[in-house]
Amino acid sequence: MRSQSGPRNRIVLLVLGALALTAAAWLAAAAFDLAPTGGVFDTVVPDGSSTPASLLGDADWALPVGIAVSVIAVLGGLALLVSQVPTAPARAVLRLHDSDGAVLATLEPQVLERALVERIEDVQGVDSASVRVTGSATSIAVVAEVTVAASAQIAWTIEQVRHRLFEDLQLSLGSEPRAVDVLVSLSTGRSTARADRVAVGGEKE
Repeated sequence: MRSQSGPRNRIVLLVLGALALTAAAWLAAAAFDLAPTGGVFDTVVPDGSSTPASLLGDADWALPVGIAVSVIAVLGGLALLVSQVPTAPARAVLRLHDSDGAVLATLEPQVLERALVERIEDVQGVDSASVRVTGSATSIAVVAEVTVAASAQIAWTIEQVRHRLFEDLQLSLGSEPRAVDVLVSLSTGRSTARADRVAVGGEKE
């Protein structure tokens, strides 16, 4: 995903379009003598017989302004290009509310994930685990990746993992999770684990 938001991109493009339109109108006014003579625009709009050399010779400000505009354009282009480099989006904190809607506490998603990992790894048969949470405190979704020992009872282990996730989230956040998905890998006891994965999901009804 891009790191620059869509509305901000549209604003940047709108500004660039307005600048390009202004430059085009200035060139058209100079080429076709559209500016009325004796008006306030005589000092900024050249006549149709002007050349770039004559403009630079007549206006002492043209060269430094042109250099400044070029530098700003290059820096702006580089900034826009860098802003499009995909980065991980910032994760909002989880806000816990009381019955009146007042905020009681805030919780970093990473802290909750580490706590859930410790709880899952306590389940018999689980060799390792990782957890990713998304959403708000009242509508949270969880994806857990679990490596289960080959000698374990897989169905029982998965059920215990899902039950523990549901129970812990409900107790800590005060509401049931919207969805709990468990991705299971089977450990072979060797240096590598089997790549097969079984996805087991559940949603709040």
